[in-house]
Amino acid sequence: MGAAQSSQNVQEQVITPSEPGTSVQFSPSLISRLSSPSDSSSSSSSSADDIVRRRLAAESANLRSQEAEILSKINAALEKENLDKEKPGMSSEVLGKDIEQIREKVERLKEKKLNTSKGVREAREQVEKCYLTNPEKPLDCWKQVEAFKSEVAKLEQAFVKSLQ
Repeated sequence: MGAAQSSQNVQEQVITPSEPGTSVQFSPSLISRLSSPSDSSSSSSSSADDIVRRRLAAESANLRSQEAEILSKINAALEKENLDKEKPGMSSEVLGKDIEQIREKVERLKEKKLNTSKGVREAREQVEKCYLTNPEKPLDCWKQVEAFKSEVAKLEQAFVKSLQ
């Protein structure tokens, strides 16, 4: 490829006009060779393009790895910062103890409710029994109604106390 071009260059002649005002004419083969890209310049530009592409790919991979490294450092710093900001009372042990205390309170409230609701139930049954035995004189059941009211008041107070 290179040998053929160098042999053509030897055959070419440089034409210089003898008079400055003379026009110069070039052969069509010379014009076509100059206007069309030669094989050697085409292959050298494609190899240069390949070299540039490889360098760009390598640099891009290098930048991606640096970016991943920086992101991992940032994530590690954020995790450390979050751990430092975490409240001291928010450990799993403390939360487990709190849950156990709440369960105990719920159990105590259930027991109180059963005990106090027995009193309310009995007082209610007494009121119903009195009304059934005295259908014509319901005002005679005022003692049973007052006992029922006092049992309900006790239950209300126990409930309010349990919320505190």
